[in-house]
Amino acid sequence: MAFDFSRLRLPSTYEQGIVAKKLVTTIPVRKPKSGLEFFRIRPETEWTFPTFLLDLKEGEEEKYLVTSEIIPEVFSTGKLKPVTIYTGITFTGQVFFLSDIPFPDMDGKDNEYNRSRRTAYDMAKTKWVKIQANKALGAYDITEAVSQLPDPIWPEEPNSMIKAIEIAFKNNVIDSIDHPVLKRLRGEL
Repeated sequence: MAFDFSRLRLPSTYEQGIVAKKLVTTIPVRKPKSGLEFFRIRPETEWTFPTFLLDLKEGEEEKYLVTSEIIPEVFSTGKLKPVTIYTGITFTGQVFFLSDIPFPDMDGKDNEYNRSRRTAYDMAKTKWVKIQANKALGAYDITEAVSQLPDPIWPEEPNSMIKAIEIAFKNNVIDSIDHPVLKRLRGEL
């Protein structure tokens, strides 16, 4: 019996390609890489999220969301801070990310790195920018892309900030006083 080579023939519809949709299953919580990444920030207010964040910064950054009923337990650690979480995307690699910036303190004093990054994020709602830490200045230098780069293509999914937060913080939500991170901070086994 002869092999049917017609089964190997390229179909006339090959140019249509295979329809596929990229799934977003991991969203990093980070700043854009200093001096390396041009980025944009989603301009819609529903793509920002004010919340409390427990930031342990032990080696690799450890960031946790804390439910409102647990806040009094965590507040005394001095590591809980009110932040705004922004939604961004990098030009190179099209990395979809979340990034937090702390609010000014109770007296209105603002860290210059945070203030300048907030300015950069506001600019990035309409332009591609990058930030670079300037230690002598104690703030970020902001660079706008000179070329007319195309507008970002935001992923279809996640389609809301809540879904993005669920993906980004899937294992980093403290919702119990017995959470292992809180036990570690209290010195319990």
